Amino acid sequence: MTTVNKKTSVNNTIEADLLPAVANYLKVLNEQVLPAFIKTGSVPNATNARDGLANLTHTFVTQAVDIPLIIDDIVKHDGRVTDASDARAYDVPVRLFYPSLPVDSGESATTSLPVMLYFHGGGGTAGSVSVYHQILCRLAKHTNHIIIAPEYRLAPENPYPAAQNDACTVLLGLNKLLARRQIMTDKIVVAGDSHGGALVTNLLRDPRVKASDIIEKISAQVLMYPSVDFTMSSPSVEKYASGYLLSRVRIDWYFNQYFQNNEDTQAKSALFASLDDLKGQPPALIINAAIDPLYDEGVAYATKLNQAGVDAQHITYDKVIHAYLNMENLNPDVCMQTYTAINEFLNSKI
Repeated sequence: MTTVNKKTSVNNTIEADLLPAVANYLKVLNEQVLPAFIKTGSVPNATNARDGLANLTHTFVTQAVDIPLIIDDIVKHDGRVTDASDARAYDVPVRLFYPSLPVDSGESATTSLPVMLYFHGGGGTAGSVSVYHQILCRLAKHTNHIIIAPEYRLAPENPYPAAQNDACTVLLGLNKLLARRQIMTDKIVVAGDSHGGALVTNLLRDPRVKASDIIEKISAQVLMYPSVDFTMSSPSVEKYASGYLLSRVRIDWYFNQYFQNNEDTQAKSALFASLDDLKGQPPALIINAAIDPLYDEGVAYATKLNQAGVDAQHITYDKVIHAYLNMENLNPDVCMQTYTAINEFLNSKI
């Protein structure tokens, strides 16, 4: 585990060893942007949460990475994921990012590239495929995988289990989508960052998924600073409680939007799953930023997967914060190292 030098300042924020560009950004955010927002009398809501993540990403992920083919499609709800608390059938929009063109052109075009099903972050309330567009292009280019990105429903309009059911709809409907798009592969990676990581970890222990044919095709999982502890009990939640973009207060707000029906948040947290529930999962790569409230739960989850017999690797990147992929211009070297590490991990599992 990485050790981070820290000290407590007079205003009780923790000052950690950060990249200069990241530190300068946080200084402006904490001393100018957030006080100005509070001074207006505004309160956190879904609109400013979504604007915040979109503006952050569009401001700091500016270099366009072009890939040859992007296709929009829909994965239809088939009835297997409905439960009493989310009875509305929902067909999930998806966007496919191709790192190279299929062999032929037209409707007969085929490809044998591996596939990565990627769930974006945003606390279950923010984020979208459009916001993550350039990150998804980078994943396609650097891993040579076709990236399939679902536009799952967001809270508070659609609280739990809507997003989790949408994730299940897409995974269980993936074979039909691949057949329709003439994608001939038996290698599927499930991946996500932050809340997207939570969706992945809960998918892999979902009885509906475990009982399906698709489970045999999942060759690996990639989790970027995943949210795996909805109880917020990991020490780093307090250690980095404020001052580092993702705060303890903000996490609590996200979870209150997401869980609206007195759910047992511990039972919904992959970190508290039994070893029996976790065993048999595909190899995992878990990547964390060192200066992140979610850091300790990522480390603990990697350890627990290994205890369950899962091949789990863990990487920590120092001097960066949560959602650093959405801030590429502030930490370009770390972002490139991350994409390279994901590619190397996936290549080792083929």
